[in-house]
This record gives sequence, structure tokens and C-alpha cells, in this order.
Amino acid sequence: MSYVVTGATGQVGSAVVDYLISQSVPVRVVIRSENKAESFRSRNVEVTIADLTDIEALTKTFQGAKAVFAMNPPAYDKPDMQIVATTVGHALASAIKASNVKRVVVLSSVGAERSSKTGCILTTHILEEKLKESASQVVMVRCAWFTENWLSAISAVKSGHSPVIGSMLQKLDRKIPHIATNDIGRVVAEYMTKSDDKIDKLVIIELEGPESYSPNDVAKITSEILGKPISAVAMTEEMMRGLFDKFGWPKTTGDNWIEMVKGFDDNTIRWTTDEKVIRIIGTVTLADVLKKI
Repeated sequence: MSYVVTGATGQVGSAVVDYLISQSVPVRVVIRSENKAESFRSRNVEVTIADLTDIEALTKTFQGAKAVFAMNPPAYDKPDMQIVATTVGHALASAIKASNVKRVVVLSSVGAERSSKTGCILTTHILEEKLKESASQVVMVRCAWFTENWLSAISAVKSGHSPVIGSMLQKLDRKIPHIATNDIGRVVAEYMTKSDDKIDKLVIIELEGPESYSPNDVAKITSEILGKPISAVAMTEEMMRGLFDKFGWPKTTGDNWIEMVKGFDDNTIRWTTDEKVIRIIGTVTLADVLKKI
């Protein structure tokens, strides 16, 4: 029985695959293009080429799966990323039910319990709602702010394209929990492979790294690694929208990003106080991530 990973070419999905392979279990991935298929097949990973909205293809792929890692790849280039999340969530839930998968581990986010004022994170709320009763064991892995979100701004400093770290987060001294994708991959793989008696019907995990960081903390750590003084500067909304335009994103995606950032700044997006939630602390620091760029 295989362990199936969707979104396997992304940062999180690829980390999940790596950890599953390290446990010597059979792995099957779902990717959208043949271009990267050989990199998986060369490691004895079974590959399915399918879109995450194709219920028939997903149902066939999920047949005989021990567990499925389900995610919604961010549709930043689409005019309504929430509609895309609804479509993907419906397809994943339908295929999981039709193929009688016992366990699904879902990539989610801090703030996913909220149904408004979370911007991009609303897509994870939608995915949770679609998948929470799709299998007899459902594990929601709600992740903190991705540590890797800083890499683009820091790479611009390292290459000399920018003298400062541009921060979408406006409160430069406010620390928020972070999590590295390597830690996410490890925890997801762990919960995919746990024995059945160790998993409840619904498990909600809040996953963060060993330290919380503010934008100023990020600048300080970057300064230490690069060996030169670096400052963090809050980006204006005009600057953020200019960046989104360079990415080719529609205005609605920019609106979602700005609403999400405001949610982190004003503490709308935060960990819950639910006693049933499992809090897991990762091991990878910001410095660990930055040393790889």
C-alpha cells in the first residue's frame, strides 16, 4: 500500500516525499507535468500525472493508498483563489471517499479555523471544511508563517539588488511563529505513517519552529550571516502591489495577500486556545534555512 503525496514538486510536498523515502515505504506522487517525473521515478517513486481537479484520475491514483497528503497549491495567478480551493477540495474529498482511503493528512495554516479576514489563508479553511469528514482519520497540519517566505527578499539583498529587506509585515518588532518547510515535511510524513491506533478520528496540529521572529530579527540574523549591516523596511501597499504586478498576479490576489498580512499584524491570525489542539515545535531555525541560500 502506497503513501500518496499531492503537490510533490513544491517545497512542502518534496520534503514529504524525501522523508517518506527515508522510511523505505512505497511512495506515489501526483504532479501536473511530465517535466519533473523522472526525478521521482529515478528514486523508485510511482508517478501519476493529473490535475487536482480531476476526480476520476485522483480516485484511480488513491486506490490502495495507506494515506494521502492533501494540499491546495496556491492559485495566485487566478482571479478567485477561493473558488479554485473549493474546486480542488471537492475533487480531493470525492476521490478520497470513492477510493476508501483511511487517512488523509492535510496541509493547512494558522488561522484556518476562521472563515473571514484571513486573505490567502481562507483557502485552507475551505480545504479543511471539504476534507474534515473525507476519511476515517483526518489530520490537519496548521502551519505558522513559512520561514521560506523571507528567501526572496533576502536573496535580493545578497545579490545586491536591494540594500534592505522589504517586509510586508508592518510591525517590524512584532514576533510571530515561523516554520521551515523541512519541519513540515517531517511532521506530515510522521503522521502519514503512524500506526492506526495512534491517530484519532480528527487531529489538529499547530506546527511552529523553535523560535518566533520579527522582521527586525530576520534582518539581524541576515546581517550576521552576510557579514554586513542589513535593515528591515516595511513595504507600503503601493510597493506590495507593484511587486504583485511583476509576478503577473491579478488584483484580487494582491487584495488577499494584503488582508492576510494585516491579519498577522493585528493578531487576527493567531494560534487557537483549543485544548484539543496538538502543538508541535520543529527544530529548523531561520539561520539554518538562510545558510542554504
